[in-house]
Amino acid sequence: MSTLAKESTAEGVGFIEADQEENSQPREGTQLESSTASINSSILRYRKENGRTYHAYKDGKYVLPNDQSEQERLDLQHHLSLHTLDNKLYICPAGRDGGISLRNVLDLGTGTGAWALDFAEENPETQVYGVDLSPIQGPFVPPNVTFLVDDVEDQWTYNTKFDFIYSRHMTSSISDWSRYFEQSYANLTPGGWMEIMDIGAVMCDDGTLKKDGFLSRWVELFIEGTSKIDRSFLGYQTYYEKMEAAGFTNLRKVVYKWPTNRWPRDPKHKELGKNYFPTPLSSGLQGLSAAVFTRILGWSPEEMNALLEGVERELRDPRVHAYWPITVVYGQKPLAP
Repeated sequence: MSTLAKESTAEGVGFIEADQEENSQPREGTQLESSTASINSSILRYRKENGRTYHAYKDGKYVLPNDQSEQERLDLQHHLSLHTLDNKLYICPAGRDGGISLRNVLDLGTGTGAWALDFAEENPETQVYGVDLSPIQGPFVPPNVTFLVDDVEDQWTYNTKFDFIYSRHMTSSISDWSRYFEQSYANLTPGGWMEIMDIGAVMCDDGTLKKDGFLSRWVELFIEGTSKIDRSFLGYQTYYEKMEAAGFTNLRKVVYKWPTNRWPRDPKHKELGKNYFPTPLSSGLQGLSAAVFTRILGWSPEEMNALLEGVERELRDPRVHAYWPITVVYGQKPLAP
C-alpha cells in the first residue's frame, strides 16, 4: 500500500477497483474559480486576505475562508456527505431504536447550517443549535433552529444539555481534541450520543499516486502548515482514542472513501468522483490553501498558485487512483447509574 497517511483498521470501504476504461488522459474541465462575497453584516467586519474573506470573531484562528465561494463548497460537501451515508444525516443510534428522544441537538462548526436545517426538518420536535465562528447562515430559519456565533474551543456555557452532538469536517480547526471531546461529553445528557465525521490526508492503495507529485507535495505542506499552528490536518487519526479517554462507550469507527475523480469501477464511488469531485475540493483548492501557504508557510501567492495548478491536474487525472479517507466515529455517554 502506498499512502501519505496511515489509517488504522476500521469498518468501512475496502479496496476500490479502478475502471480500466477511465485509465486514460484526463478530460478537460473548468478552471479554478474564486470570488469574494459582499457580506452585509452590522455585527462583524471580515478579514480580507488573498482575495478571500475570513471570520473576524477570533480573527486568524480558523484557516478556511467564509465567503460565497467557500459557502458553495460547504454546501456541496454537505451533499457529498449525504451521498456517502446513503442519504442519512448521521449513522449512530441517536433517536433511533427506542433510545432517548432528541429534545436538544448541537451542531458544532455548523458552517452554512445545511446539516442543522436538514436535521430540524426531519425532526420538527427537536430544538437544533448550530454554532460557528462565522454568521454565514441564512436569515430565514424554522422555529426549531438557533444559530450562534461562538468559539467551541472556549469554555462552554450552554444552559441546556444535549441529547445528540454532531460535528463534521472540523479537522485543522481544533487545537485540543481531548478538551473538545471532554466538553462534548460533559454537555451530553446520560444516554446521549456524539458523532464526528472528518476528511483525512489523501491516500492511494495501488501506487499510482506519485510520492514526488504535486498532490503529495500539497498534502505534506498542508499537514506541515496546520501542525505549526497546533491544528494538524491529521487530528482525525486520534478521534476514537480521545473519545474513549473522555468516557464515551459503545464506540464505533467507520471509514469511507471519496475518490478524487471518476477512476473507480464501482458505480457509487465513480459517481462520487465524477459528480462531486473535483468540484468541492478542487474548485475550493485556493480557499483551502491560501491561509496555510501564505500566512503560515510564508509562500507568495504566485508560488502557491503554481503548485495548485499541478495539484489540479492530478486531481482530474483518472490514472491517479487516489482518494480522501472519510472517518466517522461515534460513541455514547452511559446512562446514569
